[in-house]
Amino acid sequence: MTRRLLVLFAALAEISALAPAIAAEWPTAKLGHKQIWEAATDHAAQNRFVPIQLIVPGAWDGTRRIDMPIAEGVDAEGTAWTGPQEWRNPHTGQMLTAYDRRRTNRREGLVEQKMAVRADGSAIGRIYDSRFGGLVCDQEAKFPLGVWKQGEVRAFDYVCLTTRSGQVVERRRAARITIEELDYEYNGVPHSLRFAWRFSDRDSGEVLDHRTYIFSPGRGLAASSRR
Repeated sequence: MTRRLLVLFAALAEISALAPAIAAEWPTAKLGHKQIWEAATDHAAQNRFVPIQLIVPGAWDGTRRIDMPIAEGVDAEGTAWTGPQEWRNPHTGQMLTAYDRRRTNRREGLVEQKMAVRADGSAIGRIYDSRFGGLVCDQEAKFPLGVWKQGEVRAFDYVCLTTRSGQVVERRRAARITIEELDYEYNGVPHSLRFAWRFSDRDSGEVLDHRTYIFSPGRGLAASSRR
């Protein structure tokens, strides 16, 4: 019996030793070639091209353009992305191309969002949020895209419309994105990105939300926390 246990423990030890090697394997079919992701960062200049495939998990061919590939999956935090699809702004009638992003939790129930790339390609943000009376925003910046530098801070001003007691109300908002870790390994996944997102009322200066986000290839939003 003792000998059998020793053999079993030895086998388990071999499996444990193999685990890091298996975890370290890059899923090329799912993400594209690892060399492409590595080449996205210029370590000397301390900048990186952030593809939309980091935010909306998918395979990247290394092309440095901000497009909107087909998405149909759930990120590491349980948020489902589908699309892109056409969406009509209920206030202006303008048609926009957007992803549908939704999640369900005990506190908020179902949260439905429409996410579109800013006209300047520097970020993707909400154009609609089912909370807050049905928030409709123009040119929000929530998750960075394109070329960003280590430690870079960018501020974005924009306007959101919501409905209160049957009346459309304008909300002037400001977002600030700060790159904290441009390209690093998070939970065993290389080429992850960590940044802070600060959301405030532009008129009063009140901070409405302040979070840390971590995105990883193949996982999308891997972690988030309030600051």
